[in-house]
Amino acid sequence: MIQLPSSLENQEGPFIAIDRVMNEEGFVLGGGYEYDHACYDKVLDWETTQGHQTYLRIPVIALSGSIGTRKAQLQIGQPFVLKHPFKTGPDTTADAGLITSTFSQFSDPADKDDYVEQEWLDRARCELTQLEKRFEKEAID
Repeated sequence: MIQLPSSLENQEGPFIAIDRVMNEEGFVLGGGYEYDHACYDKVLDWETTQGHQTYLRIPVIALSGSIGTRKAQLQIGQPFVLKHPFKTGPDTTADAGLITSTFSQFSDPADKDDYVEQEWLDRARCELTQLEKRFEKEAID
């Protein structure tokens, strides 16, 4: 994980406006979000056919309301680049029980803090600059 300085950090706005801009710029609200915090992710290695592993992540927290609701007011955190390589081959630690498989569908990453290549850092900075310009243009408040 590599943090990136950004003018977006600490900006506040309504969920509905932030979510719209994020979606239009190709960011997706992570599926495991909580009512009070979440991350928007954008794939950086979109050319790969073997599964995406490198992301630009923008964390947000709810200052009021619940994330995902129209009344929520969000604050943007510090963006970062995350490489989440997945294991290939069989997961020898997997438990195939019905209850476990309901909650533990995916194996752990091969290395939670894997090295991020310069190519992805450069692309992340480019994507972040584009997003910052969009937020300046939209004047979200």
